[in-house]
Amino acid sequence: MFCLKCNKEEELYEDLCKKCYIDEFKLVSVPENAEFTICSHCGATFKEYKWIESEYYDEDIIQDAILKKLEVNNKLENPKITTEILVNRGTMYDCIIHCEGTVLNTHVKEEHPITVKVIKGVCPTCSKYNSGYYEAVIQLRADNRKITDDELSQIEDTIVKETNNLYKTNKLSYIAKRTQLKEGIDYNIGSLNAAQKITDHIQKNYGGIISQSHKIVGQDKSTSKDLYRTWILMRLPSFKKDDIIEYDNKIYQVTNIGSHKITVLNLEDYSTNSIMWKKYDKLKKVAKITDIQSTTITNKTPTTLQILDPSDYSPIDLKLKDFMKNLEIGSNVNVIKINNQIFIIL
Repeated sequence: MFCLKCNKEEELYEDLCKKCYIDEFKLVSVPENAEFTICSHCGATFKEYKWIESEYYDEDIIQDAILKKLEVNNKLENPKITTEILVNRGTMYDCIIHCEGTVLNTHVKEEHPITVKVIKGVCPTCSKYNSGYYEAVIQLRADNRKITDDELSQIEDTIVKETNNLYKTNKLSYIAKRTQLKEGIDYNIGSLNAAQKITDHIQKNYGGIISQSHKIVGQDKSTSKDLYRTWILMRLPSFKKDDIIEYDNKIYQVTNIGSHKITVLNLEDYSTNSIMWKKYDKLKKVAKITDIQSTTITNKTPTTLQILDPSDYSPIDLKLKDFMKNLEIGSNVNVIKINNQIFIIL
């Protein structure tokens, strides 16, 4: 059998001798150009049918764009394809494709020029951000009082820091809108998951009660599923640390506010107790730390301690309890008057 190209007589491969077959063999079919899309706002790149966080000059992204257009000869064994970037001209990259592999137990290689173009687009996250999209509203409120300036400043610092921290892994973690209302502040948050983590963080530091409500706001056109928006009510307690509260007919001073419970001091016997937040609606604030007054101890017996009523300076005898035994006549002591009953605050 003779080679159709060189007339050499030997074993043929598709009517060609081995040398001519290899000479004519095309490793790949290469288009004149390729392209890929980047987000013009955040630089995310559309790769393998999804948006990823990667700058558009990443060589892997360029190679991926080329491989989508490239057709590799199915008779090429052990193919290896790499891309070399020669020149960047703004949104255009001049590249060389290096191809190699094995044909008829012979190593072969070839090179092809190609131009890769950058297409500017907008990723879904940036599209949502620019349109003011939000999944949740944090409603910051304080029970039976106004949120103090110090509280608001600290909590808003917490919201901003937590939002920025969550943004590293959740690009919908942003504040779409802040609305100041008579009853408090509303924060529109891009991501429900982020909003829930933010309110959990606020509760951990400031206590309070969290409740949620949901409402259908539309329908996803691609899936026909209902779209929900969530309102997260963050109720700061009516009291703060060191305030005086009443619970179960007993008077307590708040010593610590935690995410799951309130630690209190029983002013009757100075024992420490914990009250879970689920009991919050049964708590009543009866005095603030600023209501605490100072008075003088005028007498002491084995069973009583006499002090002056800070409102009219009349003498009052209190039953001497263990925590009062180190108090001395003539010294000053802090007291709080609740329901005409005086409690000592050490």
